[in-house]
Amino acid sequence: MKYAKFFEAFKIAAKSLIHNKTRTFLSILGVIIGTCAIIVSVGLVQSVSISVSKQLEESGLDSLILVLNYDIDMSEMYSYLNSKQNLVVGITPKKTYYTEVLSYDGKKYKCEVLLLKPSSYILENLKLVEGRFLSGLDEEKLNKVAIVFKDQAEKLFNNKEEVLFKKLLIGGEEFEVIGTVTKQKRMTDVSIGTSYYDINIIIPYKVGESLFNLEKSSQMFFIKSINSKYNSNIKKLLEEYLRNNGLNKEDYSIIDGREFVQSITTISYLLSGLLSGVASVSLIVSGIGIMNIILVSVTERTKEIGIRKAVGAKSSDIRLQFLIESFLISTLGCFVGIAFGLIIVYGVIPEVMMVEAHISPIWIIISMAICYLIGLFASWAPAERAARLDPIIALRYE
Repeated sequence: MKYAKFFEAFKIAAKSLIHNKTRTFLSILGVIIGTCAIIVSVGLVQSVSISVSKQLEESGLDSLILVLNYDIDMSEMYSYLNSKQNLVVGITPKKTYYTEVLSYDGKKYKCEVLLLKPSSYILENLKLVEGRFLSGLDEEKLNKVAIVFKDQAEKLFNNKEEVLFKKLLIGGEEFEVIGTVTKQKRMTDVSIGTSYYDINIIIPYKVGESLFNLEKSSQMFFIKSINSKYNSNIKKLLEEYLRNNGLNKEDYSIIDGREFVQSITTISYLLSGLLSGVASVSLIVSGIGIMNIILVSVTERTKEIGIRKAVGAKSSDIRLQFLIESFLISTLGCFVGIAFGLIIVYGVIPEVMMVEAHISPIWIIISMAICYLIGLFASWAPAERAARLDPIIALRYE
């Protein structure tokens, strides 16, 4: 009997929504927009966050970056760090210089020049494809040699297969290409999607300092530990060494790979919550729309309610009918909104942002819960009003 009443109320509610197509569509549209906004905003934040975290993990969480504006003896620092605890695999300095490079066929590209030491070959996880890497002799004789990334070589040399020993004009200086490497994701070079710079070129550290007057510019040290769990120990030793050399905390900064990933994850959760809260405002607006449509429906069907009550319908039956109307609007809007949101997250965001699409299933459940709760609260007052109508007064309504 209970099921029969439910299905009867369901049929009446469905007929009412179909009868008022325009009004129903506008109410559903509001729910679609609100739900879609939650899914897209959370999906965007999580996709970017996951992509950054993965790049950092691939580059090695067993890494620390020291940035400072002072000259420091790298070998002495390495010896000090390993004198107390043998935790450091290696240290390599790095500087960057931004300029233009003239390609083989005369085109200009924005270029990020990476000043590296020969030891960077291992510590930066660079895979040599052809030719050779930088050598100590290049540093000593200030050889103007360069290494290009394999995927960018075609752009620089107009798809020519042979790039070794070709000449490049970097910042007005002529360099000879001695090797190509594969572009690895590194903690010192994390980016989302396409870089602002078209080309990345590696040159000897001392050569870059000398040619581009970078001796006094800030430098970055890439410190690789034997395991990421020792990062905090190395950080303490590093701070101790710098303090012993007369440097204050304002003179340098240390970035720990593990701490960086944890910070990104925390920010991701906070932004997801914030943006979903903002997006929920549109769902609240749609809830007001649902309340209005149910109120109008109650007013228009006052006489019908009176007749149903006169022939034995209970207040609970009337209330159920209008709550089902709200449920149907919320369900249709919610599922269509989620579908559109997922299409944008997995179809549009990866293409536009160049990131790996991701959204936690829990956020889909949360968006559904918000949608249904708002629909329930919005329709409860009109449904209760309909349930309390006096049948005699309702029958007299014109």
